[in-house]
Amino acid sequence: MRSPHAPALALFLSFTTSAAFAQFTPGRLAVLEFGYTGSIPQEGGPLVIREFAPDGTPGVVMNVPSTGPSAMVNCHSFVLGASLALTPSGDKLIFSGFTSTAPTGTSLISTSAAAIPRAIGTVDINGVFERPWTTSTYFNSGTIYATATDGVNYWAAGSNNGICYLGPGTPTVINTEVSAQNALSFHSLGLLAAAHNIYRVGSGIPTAPAALEPLFGAPGVMDLQMSPDGTVCYTAHIGSVKKWVLSGSTWTNVYSFNAPGWLVRIAVDFAAPQPVIYGVHNIPSKLEKWVDAGAPSAPILLATMSGNGNWYGLSFTPGTFCSTVGQPCDDSDPTTVNDHVRPDCACRGDQVHVAAKVFLEGPFIPVAGTMLDALRTLATFPQTEPYTALGLAPTSGSGATIGAGVLSVTGNNAIVDWVLLELRDVVDPATVLHRMPSLLQRDGDVVALDGVNALSLPAAPGMYRIAVRHRNHLSAMTLNAIALGDVAVLVDFTLATTATYGTNALKTVGSVQVLWAGDVNCNGQVKYAGGANDRDPILSAIGGSVPTATVNGQYRQEDLNMNSQVRYAGGSNDRDLILQNIGGSVPTAVRNAQLP
Repeated sequence: MRSPHAPALALFLSFTTSAAFAQFTPGRLAVLEFGYTGSIPQEGGPLVIREFAPDGTPGVVMNVPSTGPSAMVNCHSFVLGASLALTPSGDKLIFSGFTSTAPTGTSLISTSAAAIPRAIGTVDINGVFERPWTTSTYFNSGTIYATATDGVNYWAAGSNNGICYLGPGTPTVINTEVSAQNALSFHSLGLLAAAHNIYRVGSGIPTAPAALEPLFGAPGVMDLQMSPDGTVCYTAHIGSVKKWVLSGSTWTNVYSFNAPGWLVRIAVDFAAPQPVIYGVHNIPSKLEKWVDAGAPSAPILLATMSGNGNWYGLSFTPGTFCSTVGQPCDDSDPTTVNDHVRPDCACRGDQVHVAAKVFLEGPFIPVAGTMLDALRTLATFPQTEPYTALGLAPTSGSGATIGAGVLSVTGNNAIVDWVLLELRDVVDPATVLHRMPSLLQRDGDVVALDGVNALSLPAAPGMYRIAVRHRNHLSAMTLNAIALGDVAVLVDFTLATTATYGTNALKTVGSVQVLWAGDVNCNGQVKYAGGANDRDPILSAIGGSVPTATVNGQYRQEDLNMNSQVRYAGGSNDRDLILQNIGGSVPTAVRNAQLP
């Protein structure tokens, strides 16, 4: 009888196969897929690794070799089938499977490891596949659910045989206290395992039999992701993601995220100020994310599987080997935050992108469905933002100037005026996290100072409330939090379906919504009479004594309809807008901006 610790149990077979012309983009998501056509192939079939951007946009597809010396296949499972993990250095993905399919009609999972060895595979950024470890003894009539590595040593756990060490030292059964382990993860705390509890396996680097140390109970756990400092742990369960926090020596489930479906694996971006949790469901197979802003949030669907099959594993895509991944750095870009070394060794920060749309009541032309652009040709039109002087200093971009030729553009993309876009805190929307000056086009698009692109703000991907402000119109803010990230998200304040904070934050003109005009002194109120009213500045601007006088060709706060004239009386005057917007009959009424 062969010793259970004999070296023949696991073989180091570093065969390689390259996926030609394909390369991962570091820092994206990787999903391990078992797909098929027709009926379920019990004998197993090929694996695929699909790349997705953080917003769900598909990327490259890596076909795992199903024949040859680096072949890795798998089979259908309604629960767990395999896992996908990133090496500590971030240079490779590791996953599990079988070295070949079974004879037609034979269940692959029922075969012996001697007949069809179980294996661990890896793939790097260039699509080079290796099969470094196989076992012809462990996981008979079973499958490897999870793998882990510290960069040198490899462990496997699955439907039976407990936790096994595969090499490069002597292959060993580490622990069988729990025969079926759903997840493994190598962390600075040591080797972690998940099966009804979250365990630490022995101490240090366990390459010999070791006991399980329960950290906390997590019934039904499918996967775990531990924060780098070991104080926060997210666990995946069928139907939820649970957040656990360590206080002293006690772990507490502080709250949970709803995950309708069959959630099997998660990956967490801990580098963001607000952690982003990604998850894959097995049946039906879909990719979702949650943003942890300090409270439970709803899942955001990113992608679904087309065709038949299962999504088994989830991780981040690999980069080139870099020993400084995660360390702070400076990318010399003022429009980014949270600069740190990425898996490809490049220093990059975070940005979010917003494609907002808004109409201002003053210059809005209902028949045309666009706004008047009479100000851009004025000699006094400011080349830098005018909001600092009004007490609304931007958090970034305050010294930037309008791009060359931008004010010469005509048509729907002609510039109407400056506006401010704000990102506000989800829990406390009175807190302005970011405020950026931008330009407003005739068709309502809010664009960067180049007059073309959506706004890029120096913020980490996550959930934000979006507010838009103008110097003589009342501001408005979204009622709901908006998920922002690498791809510009449309936030359309012109639509009645866009829920806004407060009551009547926007005015309905025909079929569209507009910002209320009349806030001449930019204090968040439209006021016709009394102290700090908006009517008197108009009269003062034209001289204060002759109400029919006008001021022409100047960029002024008092020009509410933004036609390059300030008029107190007569046609197209600016005073009437104030009276209309407070109700038109009670001059002492006040309309307030709906901001917290």
